[in-house]
Amino acid sequence: MNKRIKIFFSLFIVSFLECYSTTHSIHFSDFKFLRDLDQKNEINITVDSHLNNVGKQFQINNIHPKKIDAVLMNGKIAQYENDSVYYINGHLIIKNGKIKAITKSKIKIEKLIKHRKKFGLIDVMDLKGAYVYPGFIDAHAHFLHQGIALNSINLLGTKSWEECIERVKHFVKKNPNKKVYRGQGWDQNDWELTEFPNNSNLESITDKPIILSRIDGHAILANSKALKISKIDINTEISGGEIIKNNENLTGLLIDNAQSLLTIQEPNNQEKSEALLAAQEKAFQFGLTGIHDAGLPSKDIMLIDTLQRRQKLKIPLYIMVSESEDELNYWLNNGPLKTKLIDVRSFKFYSDGALGSRGALMRKPYSDRENHFGSEIRSFDYMLSAAERIANNGWQMNTHCIGDSANRRMLNIYQLFIDKLKKNDLRWRIEHAQVVHPKDRIAFGLGIIPSVQPSHATSDMNWAINRLGPERILYAYSYLTLREVSGGILPLGTDFPVESMNPLNTFYSAIYRKSMHDKSQPTFQIQQALSREQALIGMTRDPAFASFQENEVGQIKIGMWANFTIFTSDILKCPQDSISELKVLQTWVHGELVYMFNKK
Repeated sequence: MNKRIKIFFSLFIVSFLECYSTTHSIHFSDFKFLRDLDQKNEINITVDSHLNNVGKQFQINNIHPKKIDAVLMNGKIAQYENDSVYYINGHLIIKNGKIKAITKSKIKIEKLIKHRKKFGLIDVMDLKGAYVYPGFIDAHAHFLHQGIALNSINLLGTKSWEECIERVKHFVKKNPNKKVYRGQGWDQNDWELTEFPNNSNLESITDKPIILSRIDGHAILANSKALKISKIDINTEISGGEIIKNNENLTGLLIDNAQSLLTIQEPNNQEKSEALLAAQEKAFQFGLTGIHDAGLPSKDIMLIDTLQRRQKLKIPLYIMVSESEDELNYWLNNGPLKTKLIDVRSFKFYSDGALGSRGALMRKPYSDRENHFGSEIRSFDYMLSAAERIANNGWQMNTHCIGDSANRRMLNIYQLFIDKLKKNDLRWRIEHAQVVHPKDRIAFGLGIIPSVQPSHATSDMNWAINRLGPERILYAYSYLTLREVSGGILPLGTDFPVESMNPLNTFYSAIYRKSMHDKSQPTFQIQQALSREQALIGMTRDPAFASFQENEVGQIKIGMWANFTIFTSDILKCPQDSISELKVLQTWVHGELVYMFNKK
């Protein structure tokens, strides 16, 4: 087919399917990233057959049609000047989902309201002095996994393995027809007995597979049924992970790459659709207007695209592609994807595991496990080769690095391509940057972005010193220092469902260096605390920059998307103890009111 005809039909089809604001080339045969059209059609059919019912479950009150025009009156509108935040007492005019004007003129607003038919004005909202912030953005999270976790066995906050077992039993009894039982959130570091559990107490509960994911997602405890289906036995070996054994018997514990050996059926597209919509509902309640999803395969990106085109999934997502040889080949050959709701131009890599499961890759052995250095998820040669390909193709590389060895290795690899990164403004990121040796921090001043999660510091504070010892703990979770060396850029996230989805937890942890829900805790390395203004910027402007969207979101400016998180209180001056009690008043995405607090 002639190239021009291809482009014409591609644009026609995209317009018909309501993929708005497409800014990159689109291939006619596969809608840019839909590698398998049959698979795409299957997703469409599945989604179409279930969306009516699913959509009804997650309808939000006070929702307006797309492309609404609106006036938000009498707000205190947050504005940024470098690291300072100030308020304008005024009004916002929204046109086609974007900010058309910010004005202090009451006369101008009254004129608009008086002639609302002439101006096509649909909605007028009196904020009565509420505080309007740029829409909160989570710079590192797992959106689909959060939705799945909402319909799984909740093991968060358990105080013992016995309590986990009781929750599993209760869930199985309540849900007898499930084919696979999944749970998430256990953390042996919170128990009196801090050793890893084994699967012996799971065996009598059900004859179906049970898969229980540790809070960090870097370890799974599976029952014997799940191991048998996956053909994992005492002789199975894996690189970049561990299959934990006890006296030559499997304990059921799989760490890092060993988790990939499980071949248990994953949730189907209907279950994933329900999970995504459930996660969206929670996100809007917490004031989230954008999420950086830290790793999804193309098949899940296809599903998200379908839900967005059906106007069911409305939250903007910056998605990192979960790296594999096939995914690299596909996306690098076909190029990025961008619509008004989805942005795909980066890859997610894992350099090591997590500190809690002793998978983080350290330069010296763990302080609480002799001769153990953690897990090298991908080899140096693999990472170097992948980095070269990604740099040559103009993509962003985002790598999970927890341990000081993993951080040093990836920072060294990144620096080999620093001229190309600067020239092409590629903004490569280190995700977590948790234990960074002082000698390695300078690399963040070269244009490499540290992307961190403040609530990790406050969740780990009671046991991290056991893993790291008194010397290494001093340069761990050093968020203020990282912000300074990176030129004032520090995007903040939660890593949900590892941590709570509520961005106020991020805000509180960054400022006070302790948990918002355990105020009796002592502060943890308070010298690394951020100011309230720095934390707010880290949840808005900095994530926008880290995703190349600084001209679209992250601030309240004319021409940007009308994404707002609105509170009745000033989050920059309210008392410390009141932060945990704050409720989002309204959430706006692309000029649409997607959530309003309903005080019962």
